[in-house]
Amino acid sequence: MNLDAYERYVRQLARKGNGASIFNASVDHAAIVIENLFDQAQGRVDILSGFCEARVFGKPPVVAAAHLFLAASFRNRLRIVLDQDRPEQRQDNPFFQMCASLSNVELRIAPVATQAKYGYHFVVADSNSYRYEEDKNSSAAIAAFGHEAGAQHLSSIYDEIWQACKPVGFFPEQL
Repeated sequence: MNLDAYERYVRQLARKGNGASIFNASVDHAAIVIENLFDQAQGRVDILSGFCEARVFGKPPVVAAAHLFLAASFRNRLRIVLDQDRPEQRQDNPFFQMCASLSNVELRIAPVATQAKYGYHFVVADSNSYRYEEDKNSSAAIAAFGHEAGAQHLSSIYDEIWQACKPVGFFPEQL
């Protein structure tokens, strides 16, 4: 399936929200799924990532969808937990440039001891949709929109990880 067809397919499944699984294996696929997670979110998006790679999160459609989600309501929240504290790289990432100016975004770094407890990464939206990488060293993932059981399970895991993490600034001068 070419990228345009994949994008149409993901948008269709996101609108349906019936919990159907979507396989994605490339950074382009990841960006499409994450853009749609932000498009469908109504209240909260939680990200557990190595460093929110700019090739995915920094793509203009992802940044625009995240900004629209965050600007839609002051109650909307984005929480980000990263494995790697790279403020210099965040400074060059359009996603973090956008996030840094908003009060409804929080960023934390997972301590090494906490990272040792998980080998995966994920994005979960509103406890009903998600993108899950079983191996945090691979971009291969499964995603679903409207799969409440899976998303709620990931949300509870995220809450535990979140509590163990320390807040950080987005850029070096904020440290």
